[in-house]
Amino acid sequence: MNEIIKELLLYWGGFVVVVIIIVFAYIFNNWLFNKKKQEKGTITRQLISVLIFLIGALVFTIALPIDHSIKGQIISLIGIVLSAALALSSTTIIGNALAGLMNNSIKNFKLGDFIKIENNFGRVTKKGLFRTEIQTEDRNLTTLPNIYLASQPIKIVRDSGTIISTTVSLGYDINHSTIKKLLLNAAEESGLTEPYVFIETLGDFSITYRVHGILIDINKYFTTHSILNEKVIDNLHKNEIEIVSPAFMNQRQVNETRFIPIIAESKERKTSEQSPEEIVFDKAIKADKIEEKSDYLEKIESQIDRLKQSIKDGGDREKISVTINNLESQKEKLKQNIEDQKNNLEEHK
Repeated sequence: MNEIIKELLLYWGGFVVVVIIIVFAYIFNNWLFNKKKQEKGTITRQLISVLIFLIGALVFTIALPIDHSIKGQIISLIGIVLSAALALSSTTIIGNALAGLMNNSIKNFKLGDFIKIENNFGRVTKKGLFRTEIQTEDRNLTTLPNIYLASQPIKIVRDSGTIISTTVSLGYDINHSTIKKLLLNAAEESGLTEPYVFIETLGDFSITYRVHGILIDINKYFTTHSILNEKVIDNLHKNEIEIVSPAFMNQRQVNETRFIPIIAESKERKTSEQSPEEIVFDKAIKADKIEEKSDYLEKIESQIDRLKQSIKDGGDREKISVTINNLESQKEKLKQNIEDQKNNLEEHK
């Protein structure tokens, strides 16, 4: 019995370390992750759990009552395993991290922006260290590695407005000046500014026209594109002009029916107050609002710094202090609101 007790006493340090690691891991998981409302399967939680395990294994090895040379070999083995794992994964991980830092420092796009990378088009909902998330026109979320964004040309829709355009094929029997006038009318009726028309191609049987216009409110990108197509059809058909495809061969015989539908006056039906963009890009719109509030928060902080400097320069301390207190209160409320919206955005799937 005494021999067993002696053996157990030799390993008491290791047992203490194991107990401490288990207790620490339990407290850490139940406090930090529950506080941040993170799911059990998140990468962050897994990485921290692995880190706790590695630290525990290292401390446990040091606490073991064995020869120092054996301890050194065990620690060296742990180091070799970690080095091999990092060597195999470092290229992608470090590349994505550096690309993420580059994207954040350049700030060429922000949350809520429309961006296009090759065949991926949507609004930015999240900018992380390793990946960027966009919400596409089918309302789904697409995750793009930052190293992919850094190596591909990115098309960013400007906040000040973008060009909306559509094409239409018409026959040679209509003068191009007449077509141009009707297409410009269609663009103006769609809410586009500074419209213009290009003749794209002269086909064997038809001419392809493209009408363009500037859309100021980019939040109506898809809706306006649809309205433009609708107005083009209406303007051409009202003037008895057929829309033909490039493969349409115009060999009309006498008394042959023309391909123009009858335009019937219809009552305008009530539409939903929510636009299609608000449905498609719901998460991106929330992210855009967070970005706007973050910019406003920076302005408040800058204003507080200027007011504090004016006190040092001999300004009216009492009056300026009241203004600073009001701004500080506004700042705290705004920070809490931003934090709540970020947590809500994280839970939005």
